[in-house]
Amino acid sequence: MAEEQDLTLDQDSTEEKGGGKKKLIIIVVAIVLLLAIAVGVTIFMMSGDSENGDEAADGETGEVAEEVISPAQYIKMKPRFIVNFNVGTRQRFLQTSIEIMTRSQDVADAIELHNPMLRNEIVRILSEQDFKHLRTPEGRGELKTILQDQLVAVLKAEADIEGIEAVLFTDFVMQ
Repeated sequence: MAEEQDLTLDQDSTEEKGGGKKKLIIIVVAIVLLLAIAVGVTIFMMSGDSENGDEAADGETGEVAEEVISPAQYIKMKPRFIVNFNVGTRQRFLQTSIEIMTRSQDVADAIELHNPMLRNEIVRILSEQDFKHLRTPEGRGELKTILQDQLVAVLKAEADIEGIEAVLFTDFVMQ
């Protein structure tokens, strides 16, 4: 009988160990399943957003593709412009460096090609200005607007192209 009891005790401990292993295996499998489900849900949610985002981006891309902004290019008008003014009995001078901003390589090429005509227009416009008015910020602002409008008109007439975005004074010295 003692042997039977020992056998019974051994069987109980084996069942407990086996049950512990079974529980451990079940817990590990459950954790792996939960992780797999979490990864699956995450991928599904991310791919769902991407598809919607792609559709929205495709719809927007058609519109945005037309509005893609190229980097600005600055074309320096060399050499500097020097213009003289008669103010009363005194001789006055304006020395300025001008750069033209565009975002189109075609416009940059047209500016280089028609540089002599553009320089002529700039000198003509600068010479027509009132020296005292140019000393004010408003006067310089108006001059920039006049120059830009006239340069756009020259390029439109000569090269049938538009795209000058700004005329910039990089030096502006009045004496």
